[in-house]
Amino acid sequence: MEAGTVEPVTVEQLLARQGDAVGRRRATRRAAEPRPEPEVRDRRVPVASALGATRRDSRPDEVPAVRAGLPPVPGAARPAPEVGARPGPPPVPAAQAGLPPVPAAPAAPPVAQPSVQPAPPTVQPGLPPVPGSGASLWAPAERPTRRSGPIPPLPGLAVPPAPPVERPRRAKDRPPPSPGRRRAMRVATALVALLGVVVLYHLALYFYVDQRIDRVDALATDGPEVLAAELQDAADTYLVVGSGVPGQTGAASVATLVASVSPDGDRAVLISVPPTAMVDTPVCRTPDGDLRNPVTEAFASSLLDGGPACMVRAVQQLSGLRIDHYLGVDLAGLPPMVDALGGIPVCIIPSQATAAAAEPPPAGPSELSGEAAAGFLAPGDAGTDVTGAAVAERAQRLLTSTLRGALSTDTLLNPVALATFLNRASNSLTVDEQTTLGDLRVLASTLGDLSGDAVQRAGLPVAQVGYVPVGTDEAYVVLDRQATRSLFDEVIDGTRLPADVVEAQRAAQVAASQAAEAPEPAAEEAAGPAPLVTAPGEVTVDVLNGTATTGLASTVADALRAQGFGVGTVGNEAGTVNETVVRFGPGAEEQARTLAAAVPNSVLRPSDAIGAAVQLVIGPGYSTVVPVQVGAPAGAEVAPEPAAVEPEPAEPVSC
Repeated sequence: MEAGTVEPVTVEQLLARQGDAVGRRRATRRAAEPRPEPEVRDRRVPVASALGATRRDSRPDEVPAVRAGLPPVPGAARPAPEVGARPGPPPVPAAQAGLPPVPAAPAAPPVAQPSVQPAPPTVQPGLPPVPGSGASLWAPAERPTRRSGPIPPLPGLAVPPAPPVERPRRAKDRPPPSPGRRRAMRVATALVALLGVVVLYHLALYFYVDQRIDRVDALATDGPEVLAAELQDAADTYLVVGSGVPGQTGAASVATLVASVSPDGDRAVLISVPPTAMVDTPVCRTPDGDLRNPVTEAFASSLLDGGPACMVRAVQQLSGLRIDHYLGVDLAGLPPMVDALGGIPVCIIPSQATAAAAEPPPAGPSELSGEAAAGFLAPGDAGTDVTGAAVAERAQRLLTSTLRGALSTDTLLNPVALATFLNRASNSLTVDEQTTLGDLRVLASTLGDLSGDAVQRAGLPVAQVGYVPVGTDEAYVVLDRQATRSLFDEVIDGTRLPADVVEAQRAAQVAASQAAEAPEPAAEEAAGPAPLVTAPGEVTVDVLNGTATTGLASTVADALRAQGFGVGTVGNEAGTVNETVVRFGPGAEEQARTLAAAVPNSVLRPSDAIGAAVQLVIGPGYSTVVPVQVGAPAGAEVAPEPAAVEPEPAEPVSC
């Protein structure tokens, strides 16, 4: 081959050269990139070869392989064609063409070619440049995401370190409690559990009993008979009705008490209403839902014939008070309630109410059982409590002591005793629909805590006892209307009794105390009454028993027959009296005087309802029947009376 001539290069030699150069570049690129490029089936120009000027492993003397199907990269430099090379199809690698490799030919001398400056790298729009390198070569699929890791901070911008996250302290990180602390925690847990059980038990028992108590629609707080309702908004007024008084029937078996408590609860007034008091009951509704017409009747009949609602209306009509709570108590169930508590503590102060009991307890503090409570509640003589004030006071004291005993700590901590008491109480109590056990607890606590002048008691002023209206055979108690109105007006205005009533009560107590201590004065000679003009044989007497002693009317009738009196009807008095009464009709006054002379300590009382008859109503104070003489004074007594025994002075009792 001559000098200066170019040796022709065959296709096989060119393919061999290109294969060796391309293999070396591919090996370098695969070692640097973790992800292999997908296989390209069509022959295209690699981007890396087109941008060979920007890669460190590119050499300007290597001819990049051109693959068909890809357009040239904008801005990339095209390699100059070799001198003497003929245009033709792009070379195909021997490996893809399936030809055997051609051995390399001897290297030809270098041919001078014009210097080609590498083109500047092309920057794709929308991609920020990567720090420390040229234009960004990231593809859209190769952008960093949260899964691939955090985005590196921008150069020159200091990122403040994140604050340390305080990890919550776990139970395993705490020091173990000491043995003493563990024991204290166990004891505290046990006490809390026990307290919770006790509270839940009492709540369940409370709601159980509250549902079992009989409830009636008894209140009429908006009735037209209520006076000065705005003055009574803050006060609470209870109507406590005891039925089934031991040993009594009819009206006498009902004991009624009106309790008015001041708004502050610092004072209370208790007023008893006579069961046979003549009252006007307005229109009311019976338990069956029927309307009852207005009627004038005995106060107890409003309950026995009309029901609780009628008695509430009768009290409001009489007093002008607004009844806020109705409490009915079956007094026959009161002794079993006392036994359920194991007895109740009471303090007995001698009084007329205490003395009227069948079995009064000893004076001073004492413990009453159920049997003793029944004896204290029962009246000793029906005639000693004609107004019902004594039995109402005893029932109120027993009921208050019983409720206070049920609220004591000993009872509340004794589930058996408490459950027994509440079961028996639920069978004996009747309340209105708005009253709860909490209201009864307030009443018992208020009456039990107040003492002295804070609790004032009074009976309604009475004008006449044993009044028998025309056309009836029942005796009534006639109230003093004016004094009764003044009493209730003072209660409405200030929850207190009138000053004159309080002074009269104090004067009566002082007089009774002085009379018990002073000796009886000697009887002075005085002119006797007019002499008797009617013989006992001319008098026919109807004998009625007004006491609780069974068979007393028959005994007195036999005694009158023995003295020559004629005896007509023998029976029981429908009402109650507080003394022995001789009733007589018009024209029978002389016969009544003769009968009164035969029965000491009797009182003459005219009546238009019995015609010309003469009646003897046996009441308290009856002793015997004595003989009488015509012409003798009416007050003369033939049989001498036994000498009176002076009672020993009683020691003062304090509770």
